Amino acid sequence: MARLKTILCRTAGFGVVFLAMGCQSGYRNSAAGLVSLERQGAYVAAADLAAEEARNHLDDETDRVIFLLEAGRTAQIAGRVDDSIRFYEQAYEIIRPFLDSEAEARVTEAITTTVVNQTLAEYRGTPVERIMLSTLQALNRLMMGEFDQARIELNRARDWQQDAVDKASKEIERAEKRLEKKAGSEGISRKALKVPSELRSIQESMGDLTPYADWRNPFTSWLRGIFLMANAVDSGDLGNARFDLREVISMMPSFEPVAGPDLAALESASLTPTTWVVFMSGLAPEYEEYRLDIPIPIGNVNYVAAAFPVLKSMKGSLAGLVISDGDVESEGALLANIDAMVAADFEKRLPVIVMQEVLSMALKTTATWAASQAAGDGSGLVNLIGIVYQAATTAADLRSWRTIPKNIYAARILTPDAGFVTVRTSEGRELGDMEVVPGAFNLLVVTLPGSGPHAPSTQSIRLDPGPRLDENTLPESGNTSEAGSSGGRNERSIPG
Repeated sequence: MARLKTILCRTAGFGVVFLAMGCQSGYRNSAAGLVSLERQGAYVAAADLAAEEARNHLDDETDRVIFLLEAGRTAQIAGRVDDSIRFYEQAYEIIRPFLDSEAEARVTEAITTTVVNQTLAEYRGTPVERIMLSTLQALNRLMMGEFDQARIELNRARDWQQDAVDKASKEIERAEKRLEKKAGSEGISRKALKVPSELRSIQESMGDLTPYADWRNPFTSWLRGIFLMANAVDSGDLGNARFDLREVISMMPSFEPVAGPDLAALESASLTPTTWVVFMSGLAPEYEEYRLDIPIPIGNVNYVAAAFPVLKSMKGSLAGLVISDGDVESEGALLANIDAMVAADFEKRLPVIVMQEVLSMALKTTATWAASQAAGDGSGLVNLIGIVYQAATTAADLRSWRTIPKNIYAARILTPDAGFVTVRTSEGRELGDMEVVPGAFNLLVVTLPGSGPHAPSTQSIRLDPGPRLDENTLPESGNTSEAGSSGGRNERSIPG
């Protein structure tokens, strides 16, 4: 009886188990609510919900980063740039230390995720999300006319990408070796630790991931390139702009019709005021739970049940981009496939995710079997407790940044003197007439998370120094520049 009492006392950890279940459920419900609101065009309501969730989870080290990312993005889509900046800053400050040093898991965290599941690990953002965080923050800074801060954010985005190349692969390799060693000590074969064919098939359905190897993000490189074109202070800036645009074309050859003219302008040593349009369509993929029985003989059991995350693309997004100034029409091209970026990153991490989950479930099954053997007459109750415990703790980590776009398209046109650009999709869906500063370099950002009839979120950004639209510098004619009205396009020489 005393032995049974001891075993039952060990189940006090159920409090942690059900806390973990509650956290996962709370996040999923919140994310589902945000996605639903965004797809309906209820941008303000989504921003309100995300802000409340972020404030409620500031002291929750496990999930606070993912809630801050969602709050920052939904505020950005709703046009609350100040709020978005603050949420992004908070997220950055939390994950910033991992840029300087190796992000080793805490001992207690590693123990907890093995005993329970990976949903209890502190969420720190994936490399893709960290790069997008700094890139989207750069857009915020540009919207506010804070060019120096925008430059810093774009450099941070590049730092995150380089950090992933330098450290992430090595960390994954080290984790695989540690888990293989642990599994070997528990008598678990290497074969049982391999990624199951079912998961491989699902992953392969995400398409060609080659352009996004090494965590490359063509949107980040392109944005940095056109920013440096419009704000070059020396030849070094323009050299970097050329490098960035060449990099984009190498990643996305189909984008050459858009990036090529800008690269040619840089190489010919003169720039003409240009307006670029970005269309952020749809929402990023989500993770779903996929359960499998893994063949590992333990006691009188031949299989252990395991839960893995698998990617699922979000449907219901518009495709393509066409812009016009009333006389000239320009067709855009796909700049970045966020689905493929997320999938490429996930593919690198998947072996470790599988190994950790299989090892975790094997250890829990072994513990249940050993406890039932020791319990004697109470083995039935112990088995029941073990079954409940395993069922409660078999959960895949489904956290991801849901409100970033699915696809990013871009187009370019010489800045029209009339001060307006018409934007539509390739299928003819009108996205609106947007105002630009004549005689200047402009960036128009159009965001439509869903495919319904609701209006998109839009921002008009002046990319070069000078009065912005929100400073009421445009007369009714809409034909002006910093120095006053302009009778034609102003060609700007490249600084030497």
